[in-house]
Amino acid sequence: MSSPPPSLGKKLLALFLVLFTTASCGCFLGLRWLVALDVHSVTPAPEPIPPPGPFGSRGLHLGTALIPTSTPLSQARTYEWRVDVLDPPEYRIAYGLGESLARSLETEHQAYGQKMRFRALSPARFTYQAPPGCQTDMRCIYDELMRSNAEPVHALGNRFVEHIRAQHLGPVEAAELIITFVQRIHYAEPEGEPFGILPPALVASRDQGDCDSKAVLAVMLLRQVGLDAAILYSDPLAHAAVGIALPVRGKAFRLGPHVYRYAEITTEGWPLGMIPPQHDKPNMWKVLPAPELPDGAG
Repeated sequence: MSSPPPSLGKKLLALFLVLFTTASCGCFLGLRWLVALDVHSVTPAPEPIPPPGPFGSRGLHLGTALIPTSTPLSQARTYEWRVDVLDPPEYRIAYGLGESLARSLETEHQAYGQKMRFRALSPARFTYQAPPGCQTDMRCIYDELMRSNAEPVHALGNRFVEHIRAQHLGPVEAAELIITFVQRIHYAEPEGEPFGILPPALVASRDQGDCDSKAVLAVMLLRQVGLDAAILYSDPLAHAAVGIALPVRGKAFRLGPHVYRYAEITTEGWPLGMIPPQHDKPNMWKVLPAPELPDGAG
């Protein structure tokens, strides 16, 4: 099944993507007993498109998620972003974690690092020992973060679910809404975090994360709204992205009967299905399926 021909705006965007470049993700990916690569790649970025008028002045507010509900509104972070394929194109959402919950998630993540004998060798290199039965890639770590952060991320995802249902958005439109939101979160390499990854609930509450930190959050939100999504992982390229089972143009990444298209989550405005040139090496990628979570958690 193919997608309709791109609009003139999409063609112009594609032209800008070729002409302009910007720094992107040098992620902390690593294997059992191995040292993660210290690679900083460059991802071309689309030319920024200024919003018509004060940003957010006509934006549609998807709501506020406070976890727990007693969390002061002053602790919530409000996001504003554009989805040019939707009408209206401007959106807002607010998300906040209570201080006690945020500390608990951080403590749990540090404890998991100790359990896996995580050891930092430099700001961008580390080792760890995976227990028997754990895959020789980052899958166990991603799975653990999805389970331990399921409830606070689910509260954020509910805001997207309600809007998508109310507006009867199709799968591609729903994916665009979520992917552009995660792209909007500032890129930052975690400091002092086991495995060089920030838990997904903290990515949303702190407005920061690197490629795999943001990819975990995106996959959780996409799956919650009913889309088949997985993490795309490349240790040789030191990068992570998202795979979405959608009928959009782009190279296919297969896992059994599932066919995924690439979604870059480190660069705002990057189109679904398009792989950054320096990462366009399909044989160097793995598809890591997301774990099954309890009902009501993803």
